Amino acid sequence: MTAAGLSVWWRLYVYALHGYFSEIAFTAAWEFVVTNKYTLMGTTSIWTIPIYGISGVVVEYIYTYTKYQLRLPLPLRCVIYVLWTYLWEFSTGYLLRCFGACPWNYEDYDWDFWGLICLEYAPLWYIGSILYDQILIPTTLRLRVDSPFADENHKRK
Repeated sequence: MTAAGLSVWWRLYVYALHGYFSEIAFTAAWEFVVTNKYTLMGTTSIWTIPIYGISGVVVEYIYTYTKYQLRLPLPLRCVIYVLWTYLWEFSTGYLLRCFGACPWNYEDYDWDFWGLICLEYAPLWYIGSILYDQILIPTTLRLRVDSPFADENHKRK
């Protein structure tokens, strides 16, 4: 059998699903903290699928470049990831807002910017960046797709 790393499309899919389900888990946990209800009803928007998918691939490229080319330490890489996250959240939120489709609004937060981003989440984004850097990206890059027919097709030629 031969094995190949996941294509960028499959990695985008992995990051999209990870982000989508993480968002649901986070909103469920947050709702529990605020209301003390055990229903754990998490919510999100379908828009988060491409948002998290594309961002995950970009963070993967940032990870590869800053870790292996620039050899930056983990804390500094995570600051860069958080800066990217805020830039991406603001940009996608602004674009969606232009069409009346932005699913988030941080106007009730003290440190929000146009209701599209809020600095109160910076520690959570930083912790999430550590998990991305140490677990999700390395694991995703190690995933392989085996083709059981590759060797068989090779023998026929």
